Amino acid sequence: MLKHRIANTAGIVAATLLCWLYGLHLYHSANQPLYRSASQPLYSPPPQPAAHAPPSAPAPAPMRDSSDSILTFIHASDVHISKFVPKGGLVHFLHFMQTSVPLISPRALIVTGDLTDGKDKHRLISQQQPEEWLKYAEVLERHKLRARFNGTFYRDQRGNHDCFNVFSADSKENYFKQYSAARDSSGYLLQIQESFGLYSFVATDGCPAHGFARPLNFFGYLDAPSMQLLEQRMDAAKDSNHTFLLNHYPVSTMLYGRHSRPFKALVERASVFLCGHLHELVGGIGRQLQAYKASEGYWELEIGDMKEHAVYRVFAVDHDLVSFVDVRLPLSTIPLSNPALLDARVEEALPHPPVILVTNPKDARYLLPKHEPLERMRTSSFIRMLVWTDAPVSSITVTIDGHRLPHPAAYRGRERQVVEGRADETVKVPLWVVPWDPAQYDDARVHQLQVTVVDEMGKQSTSLTPFALGRDVSIPLNNDARGGWIMQQDFASMFRISGFISYIIMALCLLVIPRLYYAALPNYASWLSDRAVLHHKQQALTHHLFALLQRDANIFARSKLLLAILAAKARFVVWTQFTAQVHFSSSWLFWPSYLFAMSICVLPLFAGRLIPSAAGSDGIGSVYAYGIYMAGEWSPLLDSWTYALASIVSLAVLLVYLPAAIAPPHMFYSPRALTKRPWYRSVAIRVAMLVFIFVYLGIPVLMTLYTYGWESVVFGYGKAWLFIASSVALYMVDWRLPVSLSSYEVPAAST
Repeated sequence: MLKHRIANTAGIVAATLLCWLYGLHLYHSANQPLYRSASQPLYSPPPQPAAHAPPSAPAPAPMRDSSDSILTFIHASDVHISKFVPKGGLVHFLHFMQTSVPLISPRALIVTGDLTDGKDKHRLISQQQPEEWLKYAEVLERHKLRARFNGTFYRDQRGNHDCFNVFSADSKENYFKQYSAARDSSGYLLQIQESFGLYSFVATDGCPAHGFARPLNFFGYLDAPSMQLLEQRMDAAKDSNHTFLLNHYPVSTMLYGRHSRPFKALVERASVFLCGHLHELVGGIGRQLQAYKASEGYWELEIGDMKEHAVYRVFAVDHDLVSFVDVRLPLSTIPLSNPALLDARVEEALPHPPVILVTNPKDARYLLPKHEPLERMRTSSFIRMLVWTDAPVSSITVTIDGHRLPHPAAYRGRERQVVEGRADETVKVPLWVVPWDPAQYDDARVHQLQVTVVDEMGKQSTSLTPFALGRDVSIPLNNDARGGWIMQQDFASMFRISGFISYIIMALCLLVIPRLYYAALPNYASWLSDRAVLHHKQQALTHHLFALLQRDANIFARSKLLLAILAAKARFVVWTQFTAQVHFSSSWLFWPSYLFAMSICVLPLFAGRLIPSAAGSDGIGSVYAYGIYMAGEWSPLLDSWTYALASIVSLAVLLVYLPAAIAPPHMFYSPRALTKRPWYRSVAIRVAMLVFIFVYLGIPVLMTLYTYGWESVVFGYGKAWLFIASSVALYMVDWRLPVSLSSYEVPAAST
């Protein structure tokens, strides 16, 4: 008997350690693409005019009333042109091109991904639609976006919807390389050389190497070759006045590898990180997805989508002070109905309210101390603002702290040609200035600048700009509830750490330790009897404390009794749960539970046709907890961790509930106290468990079956199999074989 127990214990320990060691091997292999080194450069940036600022370039002039030294550009994202969705998307994009772009006439227009929707008619399956890409290319051609400013005006890049169901960048389903403006799926380096400085835009492509069909395509990553490419582009932009880093995915939803320098070292050179992807989330929690990364010194600014919210962002770099304003299209309803789908046409511009962007003094919530010459605000002579209108300006009112300034606003704007000989290609710089004395506001206070503009058509807009000229004055954005907290997170570390910890706790505390404890017991029946007596006594103590609490009116005594009751309840819950786990480890249900726990570590959660468009077996892949294995290589996608966490949590809940459910109630409660079925065996709890398993396991299984085919069920070790086994176990325990209240012999000592 002793030899059997020793062999049993050694077998459990050895099997667990072997599974965990193999799991660590898989984790290491899945992350190899992030850190694989390359000896030769993978990419050389193409030669561009004036790639570096000349060494003798003069310093920018003081901030007076000149419209020189101003660069403007527009950032938009998530267009989602769709052949099936009868609202927003394309019709918003057309109005944007017909109304907003001519109104602002910027030096550059940047779109950060999700150009098309890439879904089927039911919007469940990922499928690249060539008609959507043809329409996108038609819009680019109609508005001459590719050719404007010698090809330096418009830039686009891929989002996750643009690589849905695309096996590789060379795949025929990668319509981006055929119909987009950039054509290069790896991103781009755009450098704009002005007389007052060099400004660089570095775009990275965070799409996975294999574009899996949804829902396995929410997070992005840059592997080692992509990081090498980013290093080369950032080095090429090192002499820039400002560098703008662009990606479809926010930093918090990315996993960054490393070539020779980590991402944090590279992003220190960037002033602003521009992204999209999250739209505005739901319930208002994504209305201000912005965050200042103090350690690296840059602002991360996510822009709401063009698809449903019809929003775009106008940037101005004035004497190297970066300012921006968010603008919504002046539509009657948002999202605008589009029954014509891809046949939608927009021929006329909409009346647009004035767009106001104050560039000096700059909004104190968005300062860039590491990249901006902030002292220029304190030595400036004029308040400077850009005012774009489609009708002549009727009046401009400027107040500071509610006091109207004595001097009227004066127009100092201009339209300038970028390419000599092309009078139709101009940049508007509608600068208005108001004389001021910044010394009056150079204190430790925050001041409020208000600008109200009315045009001759009666359209009116108002801009509010908090500013502070004191050197130690800063204004927090206070947007945690509106998206700031999300932008500050590192979801890669969060998912990995929570996954590892929850798995270890589940495997050790709910399976391995109780089983080893059971194997070490010399007399299991005697131990179980003693534990029942202990639980009954603890329950009696709790009832006694409750009785004292009802009789004692002294507030201090009641407080102490409440603490004692909480402690007694906690001990009762912990002790009874441990007894239930040991009892469970002695039943046949322990072994399938143990196998499922180990399978999460070493086997795929499911396998299937993850890229349906790929030919033959190329599209079949396996989703492990650590990443996705396809075509002989790993994709360290964070989506797999979310699937693993759902399986771990589901199994952990089952391993807490099932041991208590199969244990006779008299093991925990004395016959005198137990007059009815315990609360955890009520119909409501049993139904809740079924709902929980269906939501956490059943729905994902149905989604993978619909999206990735029958293989995802047959080889769904950590999903479909776990769901089926959980459903059978709950049926057997809760509905088929309900435990009788008299099925356990009460120890005599408990009476």
